[in-house]
Amino acid sequence: QRGSPALARASSQVAAQYEPLRTDRALFDPALVATEWLHPEFKALRDELANDDGATALQPLVHREHDEIYSFPLLKASACRRLFAEVEAFQKTGLPARRPNSMNNYGLILNDIGLRCSLDAVQAAVQPLARCLWPVEGASLDTHHSFCVSYKPSEDRGLDMHTDDSDVTLNVCLGSAHFDASGLTFCGDIGSGTHRLVSFQYKHQLGRAVMHLGRRRHGADDIRAGHRLNLIMWNYNQEYRASEAFRKRVYEREHTRPDAVCTSFTHDRDYEEVSGNERPDRKFSTTAWCPPPQAEYEGFLGSPGRYGHIDPMHRELPLN
Repeated sequence: QRGSPALARASSQVAAQYEPLRTDRALFDPALVATEWLHPEFKALRDELANDDGATALQPLVHREHDEIYSFPLLKASACRRLFAEVEAFQKTGLPARRPNSMNNYGLILNDIGLRCSLDAVQAAVQPLARCLWPVEGASLDTHHSFCVSYKPSEDRGLDMHTDDSDVTLNVCLGSAHFDASGLTFCGDIGSGTHRLVSFQYKHQLGRAVMHLGRRRHGADDIRAGHRLNLIMWNYNQEYRASEAFRKRVYEREHTRPDAVCTSFTHDRDYEEVSGNERPDRKFSTTAWCPPPQAEYEGFLGSPGRYGHIDPMHRELPLN
């Protein structure tokens, strides 16, 4: 229902209500994104990519953190502070706020407060880089679902392991100035035999973006102190989503028992057996889906999950 007409109308209504309450009106002007949001080094990178000099541009500015995980300077520190303050100002108004997902209780969909056009400009700025890094998934970014996530020790402390409903995900830290821990732990690509094996831990830096494919499993580590707010942009390539490569994705059998840190209490049928922890909510033991039966590793032990409630003759089918 992310793009349904009813939700679009609700979003427009909240944005209209918030318009006279905006504290930093320049943030809502897409014409100012290039000069007031973007880091000078990123603008230089964008210009070089526009001149088809991608290989030269990427070397000094885009850091390959791990396989298909990249980071680069994106936003000025001043832009991060201003966006942080605007989000907090909206939260204090009492206007209705849709949360970005079912697992984050304190985040905010930024299109709902009127920032869609400015975020369109951010997407246009990162498009050449996405195309250079992922010529298939990042070839053309048409639309986006943009939101912020908020972590505090007394609120949402972290985020369970998951994959994104996106083709290319952009994640940039807006601050605050001081927080302890709360990085991102990455595992494998959904559907691969190494889907739930740990690959890398990323440490956030103010204004620096990390970009990865949406199918990469990851989770936000628990914060220990302070407050961290991040801007997340789920980017979509409609041509890729209509392709046979996207529609006919299948699961490989997992190579081995997963790493405990890569298991999800929300999604994984073997979470308790592998992690040694109880699920925060027992309902997930009946709705968990990972791995599908045909992808179970040797020696798998776990709940039937959703597969206990479907025709057993069709257990071999890929997950819909």
